[in-house]
Amino acid sequence: MRNVALILATLFLVAATMQKTNRLPKDLKEISGWVFANDSTLIAHNDGGNDPKIFVLNLNGSIRHKISVTNAENTDWEDIALDEKSIYIGDFGNNNNTRTDLKILKVSLKKVLDNQDVEAKFIEFSYPEQKEFPPKLAEKQFDCEAMSFYNDSLYLFTKCRSEPFDGKCYVYTLPTKPGTYKAQKKYYMVIGKRDWFRDAATAADIRDGKLVILTYNRIIIHSFENGRAKYESHQTMLPITQKEAIAIHPNGKIYVADERQKIVGGGNMYIIKPAPSAKGHRK
Repeated sequence: MRNVALILATLFLVAATMQKTNRLPKDLKEISGWVFANDSTLIAHNDGGNDPKIFVLNLNGSIRHKISVTNAENTDWEDIALDEKSIYIGDFGNNNNTRTDLKILKVSLKKVLDNQDVEAKFIEFSYPEQKEFPPKLAEKQFDCEAMSFYNDSLYLFTKCRSEPFDGKCYVYTLPTKPGTYKAQKKYYMVIGKRDWFRDAATAADIRDGKLVILTYNRIIIHSFENGRAKYESHQTMLPITQKEAIAIHPNGKIYVADERQKIVGGGNMYIIKPAPSAKGHRK
């Protein structure tokens, strides 16, 4: 998601600054998703418009190696997930709700870890509720920047673009088998009702019965059972930057990364140990 630096720079910051841990390499200046392959390895990618490359990282964010997806472009890669054998990259960024070529790339996890270039297979999909491209302003609910794998399915968490803004995050599922599908809508959550740069989902991860959803200013933690999310707590992360990557380490700690912007900063990785927070999603 681009062109937000000036908007983010105008926000009034009221909470403690989140402590960063490491500076990410310049090759990852537009990092838009990452996921743990094991307890010592992250797999990441950049935002749309960059080369179709997958980065294998050490725990400190340094690059171990990078490989190319030889038969795909990075139209708008927004999040990444994996199962035991495959990596899934969501090329479904849809700021204006006009895309008709939404897809998820499926590539070999083993080849990526072995530093081999890969060819992708494709999970192509549409939202059955969308009839116009773009829809009316109040119905702009078909952008997505957040995805995770759970119980043999891919879970997508949409980014609200409606005007007026209602903060709804719709949960859709897709199979992991390549093909063409209509995404299945399950339910929705209300992230918050202020605006898309504070109350819209930019990344997600599911592990060990927990769902974490990222926004530009906080992590929202849910219990996750049988595909249903139940709010537990949140942690505010300020200053507000373009945070678009989140992953749960096997030890339960949460890793976050933000894109590098000249005005608002970023380009860092953060490690957060979840802690209880006050009720309510906003802070």
